[in-house]
Amino acid sequence: MVASMSALPVSYVVRSANVNDKDVVDALLKQAPSILGRFGKRISHVIADRQYYSVDVFAAVRRLGAEPIIPYPSNIKDPMIDLWLTKRFRVKADPRLVDLYRLRMCVERSFRAGKLELMMANLRWRGVTKVKMHVAICFACMYSVAILAHRIGRPELANSIAAFTY
Repeated sequence: MVASMSALPVSYVVRSANVNDKDVVDALLKQAPSILGRFGKRISHVIADRQYYSVDVFAAVRRLGAEPIIPYPSNIKDPMIDLWLTKRFRVKADPRLVDLYRLRMCVERSFRAGKLELMMANLRWRGVTKVKMHVAICFACMYSVAILAHRIGRPELANSIAAFTY
């Protein structure tokens, strides 16, 4: 999933569990810029966890004209970026990169909302097509909450699904 800095999903790809996340990066990085481009926005940074650290991912991000903010795993001898995580998951590097990497929590907030409040943690559906539909409905709910929060003059509730349940 590609998420905006306001923790709303921009684009997503659903694949079977045996597909590595790095394999769908190209598809995500093609969808997201075209969606954002309609609104005059562009991707300036791609912030991801160290699972996405690879030459191919860095190349795809740089083709967009964006800066990759992806920490390198501990087994890398010659890293492409000066950003790493310690054993206690503390981020170490240039302070600018550390501040940018901490913005990754926007995506984590979006995942948390989906898992805790929209039943994305324990799906009862089987099959990629049914899961895609469930994810689409969940993301539509997230956008509905954001739109409603702004319409009622309470933008601070835009990411709070629980505030609109009964």
